[in-house]
Amino acid sequence: MRFRSLSYILSPVSASSADETMDVSVHDVDSNGTVKELHRASGGPWGLSSVSDIFIAWLTQLLGEDVMKSFKNERMEDYYELSQNIAMRLSKFSSAKNENKYFNIRIEPALSTKLERVKLTDDIKYTAGVLRISSQLVESWIKEPISNAIRHISGILTEPAMSGVDTILLVGRFAECPLIQEAVKKAFSNKKIVIPTNPTTAVLCGAVLFGRQFTTM
Repeated sequence: MRFRSLSYILSPVSASSADETMDVSVHDVDSNGTVKELHRASGGPWGLSSVSDIFIAWLTQLLGEDVMKSFKNERMEDYYELSQNIAMRLSKFSSAKNENKYFNIRIEPALSTKLERVKLTDDIKYTAGVLRISSQLVESWIKEPISNAIRHISGILTEPAMSGVDTILLVGRFAECPLIQEAVKKAFSNKKIVIPTNPTTAVLCGAVLFGRQFTTM
């Protein structure tokens, strides 16, 4: 028995820079576990860090370019921690869970004093070091890269050689996001969607197995 699987690698765990892209590849998997690549990995800048970048750009617009530039240059460790915290929180974001509520993110003390002076709106609240952003706004940031990825996958699946693809495998940190899972299931309802219990760890385990025997799935 054989089946063709489209692997949707969302923000691999190998390095922080890997979160910048979403990579899609297609493999023919034999019953003995051996694999043959049918479509080389391809993708675009639609990974988890792209959503974090949108958040940082929005925060920069809110606080001012000079404020964020100074924060990044003078407190690089705090800036990096903020970016990672944003990425981690976004990977768990669910529109259903956050319906009519807010997305909360803890802000570094160095930026807190600046936020206290900013005129906020109904979509943005700030209390005791926590910035609360409307879930609708956050969802719009996440849906942009998801839409780009869906179009990319659809384009690959229209190729004649991909006619036998029956399974889509979602792995990587961004694959943990319920919004992505829902979008893929809806867009490709005629395919079997496989999402490991821990999509992030699955990338690491797969790399180890492939390193030991590169012909095995």
